[in-house]
Amino acid sequence: MSLALWNHPVTADRYRHFTGRHDRYRRAARALVEAAAIAPGHRVLDFAAGIGCTALASLEQLGQSDVVTAVEAAEAMRLAGAVRTRDLPVNWCPATPAGQHYDRVICGAAIWALGPVADVVADLAGHVAPGGALAVSLPAAYLGEPDVPGGGSDPWLGRLPEVLAGMKLGKAPIDPLPPLNDLALTQAFADSGFSVIRTTLRQRLSQTAYCDWMTLPPVNDTLLGQLPPEDRIAVVGRAASSLDTASWRWEAWALYTGVRQEVQPLRISTD
Repeated sequence: MSLALWNHPVTADRYRHFTGRHDRYRRAARALVEAAAIAPGHRVLDFAAGIGCTALASLEQLGQSDVVTAVEAAEAMRLAGAVRTRDLPVNWCPATPAGQHYDRVICGAAIWALGPVADVVADLAGHVAPGGALAVSLPAAYLGEPDVPGGGSDPWLGRLPEVLAGMKLGKAPIDPLPPLNDLALTQAFADSGFSVIRTTLRQRLSQTAYCDWMTLPPVNDTLLGQLPPEDRIAVVGRAASSLDTASWRWEAWALYTGVRQEVQPLRISTD
């Protein structure tokens, strides 16, 4: 997924709008923090921090003197996050500080878009301190695990993509990422020296929330890529106006927590 699209001002603005209006990412962030067992005194690295949803959830579990290091490569998102967390103990960085290790490294709703999963997990693992943990989350649909229908006349929330596709304003995906699945992600954790536990968050995704989410340029680029990002909001809005707002579907989020055992000193027998 293009960093340029995440760095677009429209993306930061729409993400701010979405998280202010809907709790999808707030709930996912709290579930990730719970899965990571973040507690007072922990040094926390929030990788691909967006505008700070997971950093804010982390602060709820940390002590007053603790600081979250939030890494976000997209400047527009990083600046929006810095404004959102102004006067809070969040240190925003464009890249992970070299040579630093953390008790908890977390990555919410992003690992599937960062590159080959084995490489990403290995890189993040390099910043986990002995005895620490790495925790990531992503919609289970991105693992090829389909969600189940909810309610209303559009219980899979499939009507909006159909309408947008019919406008023929999209473009073919470029350089798609390798397919991701549970086995590949679990193996990536194991290869980096973690024992891994998977948990699941299930929540309702409303038609209104889904339509707002579809105004994000990185999300709608395949369907509306021929239009400038600032022009896509109105197009999605017009398409959404004809949909059943009472419709919703279940959405599952997969959470993976890898625990690294503390390094034990080598004992040499003198017998």
